[in-house]
Amino acid sequence: MVFMANVESFRLGDQNDNDCPIIETVSPFDVDAYASAPWYIHKQAVTSYSPIEWNYCTKASYTVRKRPTFPWRYTIDVNNYAEDVDGNVFGGPLCASVGGWRRNANSSKLAVAPCFLPKLFDGPYWVVHYDESEGYALISGGQPTKDTGNGCTTGTRTNNSGLWIFLRTPQRDDEKVAMVEQLAINAGFDTSVLNDVIHQDCSYDEE
Repeated sequence: MVFMANVESFRLGDQNDNDCPIIETVSPFDVDAYASAPWYIHKQAVTSYSPIEWNYCTKASYTVRKRPTFPWRYTIDVNNYAEDVDGNVFGGPLCASVGGWRRNANSSKLAVAPCFLPKLFDGPYWVVHYDESEGYALISGGQPTKDTGNGCTTGTRTNNSGLWIFLRTPQRDDEKVAMVEQLAINAGFDTSVLNDVIHQDCSYDEE
């Protein structure tokens, strides 16, 4: 998830009361294994903090902290990276916690925010599917609430928004991406919101 959000809008989201299937997330979930290596985004939905112009070289890295941050007690460091077609870099550090201010006991329902903000302003980051051995994950920005007729979507603003297909490698595996997209469809998502991310000539911060 690549956030470049205004503080004033961080708790705002699109509102809709359509009925959508309740999304189940991964259980049990090993956050240490999940955070053990970078994730490369191969498909993602457009949001206010992740415009389609940034669909190049998108990567997310996570580190489980030995001690929570002070004073907001975030437990996971997040670093997002994206480029535009000209190689300009976007993203940067964020913080995450299990459950966030909602104190959700499900460890695969994480919440993310700028590190300087209290958890009251965090946004949902749900691990809907994850297989470490196969190297993929399906991430949703919370419970989808908009029924499009082809499935359901989250919003497009700052919180409660987004849908991502992660792989462990920047190399594209079309069969695996298609398989994860089918998992999203089976869960009730409208995957027409997903756009390809291009991983070519990427510096990834010169890693």
